[in-house]
Amino acid sequence: MESAITRRQMLVRTAGLATVTALATLSAACGGTSQTAAPTTAAASGAAAKPAATQAGPAATTATGATSAPTIAAAPTTAAAPAVAPTTAAGATPVAATKATGEVRFWYPFQQYADFLQQEQPKMQPDLKMKLEIGEFDAQTKIMAALSAGNPPDIAFLGRWQTCDLAVRNAIYALDSRVQQAKSWNWDDVWTRLQKDSTSWGKKWIVPYSTDTRAFTYNKQLMEDAGLDPEKPPKTWQDLVEQSVKATKKDASGKIDRIGFTPTFGNPPTYLMFYSMLWIMGSDIANDERTKIILQEKGGEALASVKDLMDKQGGYEAATAFTKSLTLAQGLDAFNTGKVTFAMQGNSVMTNYDKYSPNLKYGMIQGPTWTASTDEHLNYDGGGGLFYFKKGKNVDGAWALTEFLMTKDFYLNWYDKIGFLPVLKSVAAEWVQRDKRRDVFASTANTVHWIPIVTGTLEMLSFINKMWDEVLLGKTPADQAMKAAADSCQGILDKHNSYPPPQG
Repeated sequence: MESAITRRQMLVRTAGLATVTALATLSAACGGTSQTAAPTTAAASGAAAKPAATQAGPAATTATGATSAPTIAAAPTTAAAPAVAPTTAAGATPVAATKATGEVRFWYPFQQYADFLQQEQPKMQPDLKMKLEIGEFDAQTKIMAALSAGNPPDIAFLGRWQTCDLAVRNAIYALDSRVQQAKSWNWDDVWTRLQKDSTSWGKKWIVPYSTDTRAFTYNKQLMEDAGLDPEKPPKTWQDLVEQSVKATKKDASGKIDRIGFTPTFGNPPTYLMFYSMLWIMGSDIANDERTKIILQEKGGEALASVKDLMDKQGGYEAATAFTKSLTLAQGLDAFNTGKVTFAMQGNSVMTNYDKYSPNLKYGMIQGPTWTASTDEHLNYDGGGGLFYFKKGKNVDGAWALTEFLMTKDFYLNWYDKIGFLPVLKSVAAEWVQRDKRRDVFASTANTVHWIPIVTGTLEMLSFINKMWDEVLLGKTPADQAMKAAADSCQGILDKHNSYPPPQG
């Protein structure tokens, strides 16, 4: 789930019964075109897996959560992870490994952010030709087709939620030995929570490369207009409810003309707010061991609290129609045009508002807590990682490119330009120094939560989305909708845990 490419784009806003958001993010988080599809059933991901060496992996899920046709046959059990090639130098400037020459295919999803990379990499690695190909971030269609054809890239930047899906297909290799011998960076410098997200079955599968967090953004002028103190933004959920109701205005026909706070705008969008609500209540979708779905523990209270907030502002359906109907020019959104008073936003909005709304009076703080006595802030993140494919043609080149990508000076300068939050704490500290407003995002980088990373993550998201819409639109009682979602998600979790540990 990030910055200029947000989780709002990655998980496109939806409303209506049985609508499933496209992962197109995080950001986090990243992507472009909106897609929707009917949710898949629990059976969509296939039967319980046999050992990876004897059966194709589970059916690939697409960006919409539906099941796509291609499956990737597992490699023979004798296939080993690529050996670690020695490097010839350490320090800030990466030096290619002995065999790190030739061409390395790198899938990167965002052409608009690749210019600096393409400009700098040849200067640092003249013997390694990086062939940049536009891939995907929060979809699996293209990568699954490439794997089916036996022609994946050497390295790809993908949403890190794909880790388990690709590992059980025997498509990627574990990185423990490579990471241990990294020269330009140190694993211990990675945010701890990202280390956890990148590790499954006791092995490191990806190198996290971007993350994003959210800040609570408030429009000071709209607060003043509503008779609120612009220097006292909401600090708790109850504060948010009270101030949002006061900030909401309707036109002569009774339609919303300005709203206080709505999950139909900003980050996290729509049903992802359910996750954030569970987190500030001290709960989650699944337990830490990823063996049991626990969303029902606090889910009823979470849904009721959001529904109460929306009902007091005119209803979730009306809010969805209101934000969806806004027609805005480039650089303008519901917040800087004065239609939404409070929003969760990624750090990319600062650059956008500086350019298009230089006179906008707004503030950014950490998200509200559930109560004054709790310390978990409303937040959500996402982000991507570097994936390495067993059938890549230049595995040493892929790792040499990684050494370059993680080099401090390049990493800092690139992410300063595109606005992504670095995964290395040392780089993030200097990233903040370049714009002190970024501190509100970096300050929560090690405590923010994200969706459970398991095999079948997208299917799980589709069931949560269906539950969210049914409850907030008043179509299904909360307990009934939650049970259906929990049962379906438990089936996905059980299936995930039925797979034998993937070969490295």
